[in-house]
Amino acid sequence: MSRFGTYHWQGVKLGDPALDAARSELASPSDEDAALRAFVDLLRSGVTAAVGIALDHYHYAISMERHGFGNVLRDFDQEVLQRARQILRDAPSAASETGASMKGRDSASALLIMINRAEVEDSESIARVLDAPPNYDAESAAFRSAGRILQLSAGVDERLVTALTRVVFDDGRDVDDRLEALQALSKSSSPQALADFRRALELNDLELQATAARALAKHDLVSHRSLIEAKAATWPEDAPYPASDVRDILAESDDSSEDE
Repeated sequence: MSRFGTYHWQGVKLGDPALDAARSELASPSDEDAALRAFVDLLRSGVTAAVGIALDHYHYAISMERHGFGNVLRDFDQEVLQRARQILRDAPSAASETGASMKGRDSASALLIMINRAEVEDSESIARVLDAPPNYDAESAAFRSAGRILQLSAGVDERLVTALTRVVFDDGRDVDDRLEALQALSKSSSPQALADFRRALELNDLELQATAARALAKHDLVSHRSLIEAKAATWPEDAPYPASDVRDILAESDDSSEDE
């Protein structure tokens, strides 16, 4: 296991010598067995910050897999998922627990797990996060989790689609947040989502327009080709991705039609 501290719990005191020792061991492992024991002690402690630190470590271990590192925490997949689900079912940590800075950190750590593990049954929990006042530590993970659920779902999760749409069309929100919400929404091909993509073509930001156009092209190019072409014609010739990708999709479709 490689060295890592935490994403969300810097400076938060656990208030228990045994848990503090487990935290130190996990952050700088002396050996694999000791680090595993420390992880389990934190995960099963029932202490909000300790559990959150364990969840952060699990997500870090998952993220390191793509770089070729082994992950000995995989044996705890189900337990970690259940802990994360329980956190999201409950209200965010009370500010009185160890100060106002605690509020929402547990949800942020839980949502890191959902990026790779969320299932359709988690839709309600993720939608509640998106419906709540913005928590900037948690929202990016919530958007990505929502996108995963929409990609997995064969049906239409109207609550999740509506929650994402609310962010996409909120002019008061940062454009990056709106873009992440639209990227998550683009995983859905539901009639409601397709209607939202058509609306998003009229937004002022070119990247939002192009992301919506790309989603329409991916899900239903035949029905929306003329609409996409008309919008693409308004973009600068050197417009970057995803506008360039939209034009590539249109060109490839033209080539395919000529070959038939």
